[in-house]
Amino acid sequence: MAIALKIFNTALILFAVFMGIKQGGAMLTGKPVMTDMFAKWNIGRTGVMIIGAFTLLGAALMLFPKTFIWGNFIMATGITDHCTAPER
Repeated sequence: MAIALKIFNTALILFAVFMGIKQGGAMLTGKPVMTDMFAKWNIGRTGVMIIGAFTLLGAALMLFPKTFIWGNFIMATGITDHCTAPER
């Protein structure tokens, strides 16, 4: 049972890191889908790239046990910023 739980936890962490790299990379390169989405909240291309860099940083920090919590905080802040921004 303990081994199955470790495998499950590892899979969840790797999925979160994969999604962080995928979305952070899309923001950092300025994909039109991302820039259009952030344009609703008056965030320009440079702002999207900065948020993408922080998303990639959070994903990288999640890979190391000593910085795992900080990586999660960065990722959660990015998600919270996306979800709480007012519609315009």
